[in-house]
Amino acid sequence: MSFFTRLFGGVGAPGHQLVQPAEYKARYMDAKAPHTLVDVRTLPCWLLVLDVQGSTDLARRLPAAELAVLMGRWFNACRQVIETYGGTINKYLGDGLLAYWRADKADAAALAKMLEALRPLQAAGTPAFRLVLHHGLVTYGGAASLGEDSLSGPEVNFVFRMEKLAGQLGVPALLSAPAAAALAAVLALTPRGEHPLPGFEGMHAFYGG
Repeated sequence: MSFFTRLFGGVGAPGHQLVQPAEYKARYMDAKAPHTLVDVRTLPCWLLVLDVQGSTDLARRLPAAELAVLMGRWFNACRQVIETYGGTINKYLGDGLLAYWRADKADAAALAKMLEALRPLQAAGTPAFRLVLHHGLVTYGGAASLGEDSLSGPEVNFVFRMEKLAGQLGVPALLSAPAAAALAAVLALTPRGEHPLPGFEGMHAFYGG
């Protein structure tokens, strides 16, 4: 378990495990109290992952109290940007976060403004972080026992694979082809080539914002 996982109670981004619907069933259906799935649908969503770079090194270099203040300020600043442009943070991931926008409630202009608003935070580098953005169909719903919406499906896996690729490429931002196509009219983008992603067939085009 990483220092960030212990400190912030999330799932460490380098080794997070995505909980799939079958795992939810095994985990919760055996419980004594009844649990009811609420309003489960498949919807197009925007998916954003932010991940702090060099989090292990930060944990070594900074005293725990100083690190907690740094990360707390960063999470709060990112949350304000995300919520200002209509997004919702689904999960804190120890040294990052997963946020989403339902596509029926957010347009490309809002997402472009959100990305632009994150640029100064990235430029400040306190801490340095990567962002990846994807657009696709997501199984979206709520479980009364969890008290939060659950997001699942291949596109959720895809965006986390993208985050790993962004680290390998050493780029601060990476957009999938579907996200880039939706944003092309409102945001200047740079091709980052085609790359494979583990668990997904073929080559996939990516772009930088």
